[in-house]
Amino acid sequence: MDTQPELKNSKEIIAYLSNHFPKCFTIEGEAKPLKIGIFQDLIEKLATDEKFSKTKLRVALRSYTVSWRYLHCLKEGSNRVDLDGNFCDTVTTQQAEHAQAELKESKEKAKARRIAASKDKPAGSIPEKTKNMTVNSRRNGTSKPVINKASNQTRTVLQNVDVEQLKVGHVVKVLLGTKPISAVVSSIEKGHIKVKIPSGMELTVMADRILL
Repeated sequence: MDTQPELKNSKEIIAYLSNHFPKCFTIEGEAKPLKIGIFQDLIEKLATDEKFSKTKLRVALRSYTVSWRYLHCLKEGSNRVDLDGNFCDTVTTQQAEHAQAELKESKEKAKARRIAASKDKPAGSIPEKTKNMTVNSRRNGTSKPVINKASNQTRTVLQNVDVEQLKVGHVVKVLLGTKPISAVVSSIEKGHIKVKIPSGMELTVMADRILL
């Protein structure tokens, strides 16, 4: 009798099955259609195994066969396999259509949950990834994320210009308030840079207000 600790969840049980029956179960890559009645075969094969109960095995098997990876492999005419990987029967048209319908429904539900989760976020909140970018850029002094307040999303990431590499005629972004606008460098004098904005107005700005 195997005295190893009891397996507590479906993921551990499927990993155990894939290790003992690698020609039947797999935890990665393309799955194989399972023989109808595979549960009973497992009960007989694992009769002396006390790592998990029949109920836990049934739940784990269910989670395996409703996964997107498994539903995707159920195509008409595909060979079903037994625990030893032997072909025993094929996927029928009805079974394939049912699997594709379940796959479509599952993906639609997942999409709906993502949409609902995004709507539940407080208005005006900034995604954690964007917050981290902002904190890191402030610490390093190398870049300044520009936030589109209307959509609460990062529109682009700009970096402070290296004055020594800046030349007259360069197209840059000038930070006016919190909004960057396009401009063309017209002259450079002792850290003060003159730029011409689209309206035709010429402005004198400090180097730290110019971004690339």
